Amino acid sequence: MDAQTVLLAIIPPLLAISLAIITKQVILSLFLAIFVGATMLNSENVWTGLFDTFFTFILPGFENVDHQRMICFCAFCSGLSLMLERGGGAEAFATTLTKNVVKTRRGGQLVTWLGGVAIWFSDSTNPVLIGPIFRNITDKLRISREKLAYIVDSTTAAVPTLFTLSAWGAYIIGIIETSYQELSYNGNPTSDFLAGVPYQYYTIGSIVMVLIIAITGWDYGPMKRAEDRALKTGKLVEDGAEVRSHTEKRELPAGAKPSIWNMIIPLVVLIILIFVGMAYTGDAATNGFVGALAAGSSLKSLVIAFFITAIVAGALAIRSKVMNFKEAVSTFIEGCCSMMEVLIIMMLAWGIGSVCSACGTSDFIVQVSENLLTPATMCIIIFVAACLTSFSTGSSWSVFAIFTPIAISMALAIDAPVGMAIGVVLSGGIFGDHCSPISDTTVLSSVGSSCNHIDHVKTQLPYALTVASAAFVGYLITGFIGGNGFIGLAITLILICIISFTLNRQFGRKKQTV
Repeated sequence: MDAQTVLLAIIPPLLAISLAIITKQVILSLFLAIFVGATMLNSENVWTGLFDTFFTFILPGFENVDHQRMICFCAFCSGLSLMLERGGGAEAFATTLTKNVVKTRRGGQLVTWLGGVAIWFSDSTNPVLIGPIFRNITDKLRISREKLAYIVDSTTAAVPTLFTLSAWGAYIIGIIETSYQELSYNGNPTSDFLAGVPYQYYTIGSIVMVLIIAITGWDYGPMKRAEDRALKTGKLVEDGAEVRSHTEKRELPAGAKPSIWNMIIPLVVLIILIFVGMAYTGDAATNGFVGALAAGSSLKSLVIAFFITAIVAGALAIRSKVMNFKEAVSTFIEGCCSMMEVLIIMMLAWGIGSVCSACGTSDFIVQVSENLLTPATMCIIIFVAACLTSFSTGSSWSVFAIFTPIAISMALAIDAPVGMAIGVVLSGGIFGDHCSPISDTTVLSSVGSSCNHIDHVKTQLPYALTVASAAFVGYLITGFIGGNGFIGLAITLILICIISFTLNRQFGRKKQTV
């Protein structure tokens, strides 16, 4: 592989990530990275590169039906979030919980974690739903927005990969089934997916680490500074930080009587509509309810569910005399429009993914990794390669599509458990989706939590690297002991506790504040 090919493969993603961290200008960084990649692909012809930036890599993203649904869903979700906030439901919900149930910072983090784990059916729903709901609670308890975004993001993509009934589970099982057909392997995709769950060391570890940090208070690094700032000064975000989708608190009009039901009823309606939509789009009459949940379109269901729920939330706000009909419509539209900057970032994130594909970023990482694979090191090589690819491209789904067939074929070639290979790929893919600054779920977690995006990335990354390091050791040991997933998972979780405790002891708070 010549030097020019290597540079073409690595410069665009590295440029996007480094510029985003240095300048804190995500949109500019993504655009420049796409432009540089397009120019390199056109033999350094700047004009052709600029032309292809828009018409080859950015704008075609709108032609993708799922992208169209994602844009519509995000807009409706933001409209609903603002409706719940201004309708008084979120405030009443937070007040009730903090007065009667959640009274400590530890409790605030735990209830937010529980909310993130409970909303497991979609990675897109979690950040823009859990963030706004629990933001009022964490704000009252002086929990930093960075910590809220971390809790939300850590359950956003991780939890859905553990269930077959989620959109992620259906997508992954589909990839496995296709791979089996191409390899003429007579395996059960669903069974092997479930067999791979214990091997998702990073996925499970990232969920458990939030619980560990919430209970023990073992914060360290940038997160420790953010938490100390919020606790001591009451500043929930850094001074001068740009926060998207932040809404100013408004006084309720005279006679308004919002209650906790202004929050609970819309949420119940939302969950019911999502499952009804999944059953409808999955043809429950033919496939049965469970089969329909696996085969249904989550994005179609989410679009309709959020739109109808916004109407319900608006009706409750009107009934509570918080706003009139005209104000309710204006609030929903304002909420939809507030997502414009986020949608631009998502559009550019899809664009950088297309550029990386054209530049051969994934192929480069795969080619380098394949030459290093042995039976003992298969897990760690696949894990590292998947981590690097997902972090560079900001996409876990593309990593699943690329690495799953390779991992399965390698496992069959060396007579290793197929479930192990699948679990390792999923775990590595989640790493990038979890903490890459150009991942759409990372962006949505920042927005849903009203946290500066780069501050979210900087505070979360040390925790993500802690879990990834522990998972690396777990996979290394798993390779040498013959593939026992539960032993490797136990080692990973123990190491997460040890590393977190040690780093907190050296760099964290001296005293836990509950």
